Amino acid sequence: MFRWPASSLRAYFVVVILVATVPLAAFVSYLIYQETVSGRAQLEEGLKRTADTFALAVEREIVSSIDALGILAYSEALQRDDVAGFYRSLTLLPTLRATWSSAYLISPAGEVLFSTDRPYGAPVGSVLGSPDFERVKQRREAVVTELMPGHERDQLVTGIQVPVVFDGKLRYVLGARIAASNWQALMHNASVPKGGFLSLFDANSRIIAHSLHPEQFIGTDLRAALPFAGAPGTLQTGPSASMNATYAAWQRVPLAGWGVGVGIAAAPLDRAHLSAVGSAIGAGALSLSLGLILALIVARQVTDPLLQLANDGPGAAAGAIVVREIAVLRDALVSAAEQREVARQRLQAKADEFEALFNSSPIGLAITQDVGCRTVLMNPALAKMFNAVPGRGELPPQRQPLPAECPRVFGKGRELAVEELPIQLACSQGRELSDVELDVVHPDGRTLNLIAYAVPLLDAAGQPRGAIGAFVEITERKHAEERLINAERRLRESQNLVELAQEAGHVGFFDYHFADDSAVWTLGLAKLFGVKPEEVDPGWISWSKVVLAEDIEVVRRAVLDAVAQQAEQTTYEFRVRRADGSLRWLASRVLLSYDEQHRPSRMIGVCVDVTDQKTVEQERAAFVAREQAARRDAENANRAKDEFLAMLGHELRNPLGAIAAAVEVLNRVDAHTDTAQSARRIIGRQTHHLARLMNDLLDMARATAGKITLTRQCLNLAQLVQRSLSALELSGGLKQHQVEVEIDDVWVDVDATRIEQVVTNLLTNAVKYTPAGGTVKVRAGAVGQEAVLEVRDSGIGIPAALLPRVFDLFVQGERTLDRRQGGLGIGLTLVRRLVELHGGSVQAESSGPNLGSSFTVRLPRVQGPQTAAPASPPMNGGAKDVVVVEDNEDARNAIENLLRLAGHRVTVAGDGTSGLAQLLDRPPDLALIDIGLPGLNGYEVAQRLRAAGRRTRLVALSGYGQPQDVERALAAGFDAHLVKPVDLSALQRFLAST
Repeated sequence: MFRWPASSLRAYFVVVILVATVPLAAFVSYLIYQETVSGRAQLEEGLKRTADTFALAVEREIVSSIDALGILAYSEALQRDDVAGFYRSLTLLPTLRATWSSAYLISPAGEVLFSTDRPYGAPVGSVLGSPDFERVKQRREAVVTELMPGHERDQLVTGIQVPVVFDGKLRYVLGARIAASNWQALMHNASVPKGGFLSLFDANSRIIAHSLHPEQFIGTDLRAALPFAGAPGTLQTGPSASMNATYAAWQRVPLAGWGVGVGIAAAPLDRAHLSAVGSAIGAGALSLSLGLILALIVARQVTDPLLQLANDGPGAAAGAIVVREIAVLRDALVSAAEQREVARQRLQAKADEFEALFNSSPIGLAITQDVGCRTVLMNPALAKMFNAVPGRGELPPQRQPLPAECPRVFGKGRELAVEELPIQLACSQGRELSDVELDVVHPDGRTLNLIAYAVPLLDAAGQPRGAIGAFVEITERKHAEERLINAERRLRESQNLVELAQEAGHVGFFDYHFADDSAVWTLGLAKLFGVKPEEVDPGWISWSKVVLAEDIEVVRRAVLDAVAQQAEQTTYEFRVRRADGSLRWLASRVLLSYDEQHRPSRMIGVCVDVTDQKTVEQERAAFVAREQAARRDAENANRAKDEFLAMLGHELRNPLGAIAAAVEVLNRVDAHTDTAQSARRIIGRQTHHLARLMNDLLDMARATAGKITLTRQCLNLAQLVQRSLSALELSGGLKQHQVEVEIDDVWVDVDATRIEQVVTNLLTNAVKYTPAGGTVKVRAGAVGQEAVLEVRDSGIGIPAALLPRVFDLFVQGERTLDRRQGGLGIGLTLVRRLVELHGGSVQAESSGPNLGSSFTVRLPRVQGPQTAAPASPPMNGGAKDVVVVEDNEDARNAIENLLRLAGHRVTVAGDGTSGLAQLLDRPPDLALIDIGLPGLNGYEVAQRLRAAGRRTRLVALSGYGQPQDVERALAAGFDAHLVKPVDLSALQRFLAST
């Protein structure tokens, strides 16, 4: 295989020329001429590229300055019109921008408010009428000024101005000055052709920077100094101030309207051209020698740029390069260098930020970059803690004692060696340490308490290569803790003496603060209340839990009356129930103090046990009261019993008489006549009335026995009230009265059924005792922490003698002879019991006969749910398959007819055995099952269906409605429980939701 010998590029060129020159001398001459032409073309390309590159660099600097000014324009100080604060923030910065000589702020009136190269407040002048300033105001966009004089003598600068706009109004104009020397410095990085020049000029053709003899050209008119007259990017020739003849090209900077020009002397190039022409004429005679010369020249055009790139870098090869590939290589190297510079600047900015944070942090910081932790970089805060010099320092070698002038470090009472310090442990063991408490003892005896944190720095292999430590001084906190402990000790010693005195005299003291509802109890007071000192929660609510409920208002009223009168002292008595069940009487005498606004601020009091005195007084009074009360109770009970029996008989006779009459009518007329329909409606109404009477009696019995079970849920009281109003309106109960409703949303934790029963009883009571045409007002809403329902009517009112007993059982107002009002006198009693079961209260008010009455229900208010309540199921769910299992033929037929009239498909059974067979054979959508069935009772039918895996909805029918009856039905497998007679609306809801 042929191998080319190693040699220089020049040698290879000489060999080529020696082989080809003799027979092709003429052709070589032609090539020389073409090479000359190509050189000029490359010169033109190089000049244009240099102009474009430097124009792009100038534009990048202008854009960066505009962006920087735009960021400063959003300063919070400018938004607050704090010009002085904005000036301080600018002057405190280490440097605004490397190319800026100063920054200034102009008011909309043209007054220069400050310039960072002048003290704040020093007169700077006005730019009103300046074309650049007026252009900023009109266009509200950044403007680049022309070359202009600076503040310093013989200084020329350019300016960049940006508008500061807040809320669509021009508030300021923020500007920055860039000295001509900075543009001159930017030119140093440009690729100026060898022996050529580079120039930057403004829109008025004044030279801003010049690569050759800048002191001669800066500030002069370009048109007199340089030959740039053609279109941008074209090669031009002509004389210049620095050269007799030049080849030049220029490019515009669009953002500023400036121009960039680059040129090179024409004489050397022209001489090369003439030499090429002469060589072409004498090619025949001198072909060999010229071929050798050309070979050497071409080799130099290749090797010289390559050697410059290799030895001196891309900046050294700034001239025109003939070989395009080498030029591309040079450009690529220049671009890579620029990218490295940008990355270096960003990295430097991050380093500056970290250095500022490191040096200004009040927390002690330490960084080590070697595994042995010999060299540690400390910030000023940490150096102050250890009496060291900020910066890099050397730690003593491990396992050697510290020098005498170094502070000693202790942890958990033991002096730590160098290798036991947190940052050394993190570095050597590669683990994080936190909340390490250290005591630093200085040689002068001063001790600092620190909390240390240390995190290891890991290399690519996950091994420790250093560590970072943070140290927070907690000396003051430690001292405060010690002072607190000593104060508590002295206080306990003082309290021991007071507690001995209190225990001997059955006395206790307290100190209550109104602002934060807190109090301090003595041990004697805790003993009087029968609670352990550690269990005392001395707030008003916790205090009220120990005091009897009926005495809380007495005490509260006594304190409020004293506060209202601005009294300095008051006394009151109350009872407390101790944990052991004993009841004690306490008497308190308190001293009140007030703040400058006459609001109570503090209450200091003493409590004394007066149980023995009260016991004697109460026994005497109780004996007399019992005798009188027993006589009154016996008389009232006997009278109430007689009235109740009479009312019950009357209330039962009326509906039974109406039912009997309606049945007789049905027996005498055709079933399809209006009279028969009216009779059926009478039977329905009176049957509903009887069922309601029985339900009220049963509810009253359960409430009296305490057997009502509440199913609480978070509900909107306004919806419950509206539901009851709608039900009464549909039944016609409100059609003869004017009803005014004012209800707001308020949420309560209640049993919906029971609260609807309360609302219905109050509304029914108002309608009963209000003549036709009267007004019933219903109001519901929030009052403080309570939900309040008020039902007010314009009826016959409540006599003063009856008002205290209106909620008692069987108590009713005066009735007319026709007993239009009706009722058994248990509705309001049931209202009070149900409200009290919910933790609320009910109150009746009346100004007297014929002045109407008002009933107010108060319930605890709760926070409403965060999500909307689910929508109620539709009442009409379509035709369903229903099985009715009932041994009473009349009841079975009645339910069957009702369901068939509603469009449902009904199958019936008369006993439990046949009913179970039907349910197993063909499961329906819903089954109504009587509990008292022959054969298999209702419970057994439900249990066997569930055991067989049937999921049919089962509803129990029973004449018993006690809570235990409902619980037993649900336990047997029923989904619901209905009390006979069946409530048609409830049955419809079950069918609709099935």
